[in-house]
Parts: sequence; structure tokens; C-alpha cells
Amino acid sequence: MDDPILTAVAVALSTRAVEGLGDAAREALASVMRLVRRKAAEHRALRAALAAEPASGGGDDRAVAVRRALADAAAHDPDFDQELRRRWASFHQTTVRADAVTNTVSGQVTGPVVQARDISGGVHVGLPPQQHRP
Repeated sequence: MDDPILTAVAVALSTRAVEGLGDAAREALASVMRLVRRKAAEHRALRAALAAEPASGGGDDRAVAVRRALADAAAHDPDFDQELRRRWASFHQTTVRADAVTNTVSGQVTGPVVQARDISGGVHVGLPPQQHRP
């Protein structure tokens, strides 16, 4: 089963995820990385996956290897799994923008719904106008 949190952690560890992050997010991700590196000291597959150079085509192979090793380490150490998830949640919270918009539709909707944050120009909802045929 593909765990989205482990996949996200693996991708972050296998790419240059730190570029473009603010200070708080960078520190939170560094906390995740320190935890994983400490675990790698005792987990051979994780250590090897983190040490592997990315393939010339990108970091996909490395991310898959890191994700598998993380899953194995987490399965064998529930405390590590729990702490990894706690630190990842902390990182995720620092990356949520304060001006983010959440659109929600609930109840019975009987017509079109438009959900948007910023719109430049007009929005038309409905059937196109009847065209006259000669």
C-alpha cells in the first residue's frame, strides 16, 4: 500500500525540496531530515537509499528506494513512524499559506457552482446564448 506521507517524505529527501521554503518550513524539514538520518545510522537499507546518487534522469528511482526503506524502518519501529509523521505534520503546517483558500460545497446543490480564489476577467455560468441561424 502506498502511504502518501512516506511518499512525500521520500520525495522531499530525494529532491531539492528546501529551495524556496521560508525559514520556519526549512527548519521543520531539517527536523524531519535529522530524524531520518538518525534512523539511517541503524537501518542499512535507509542509509544506502539516502546515500545513493540520483539517476541522471531525475530523483524518481532514489525517491522510490527511500520510500521503501522508510516504510520498512517505520514498520519495524512504531516510535520512529509516529515521530516521523508528527514532524512531517509540523513541516506541512509551516508550508500552508496564511492566505490559502478552502472552497466547500455542502447541502443540496441544484445549479452550477464556481469555486475560485482570484479571477481576472468575467465568469459566465449557464448555457451559451442562442445563435440565430439564417
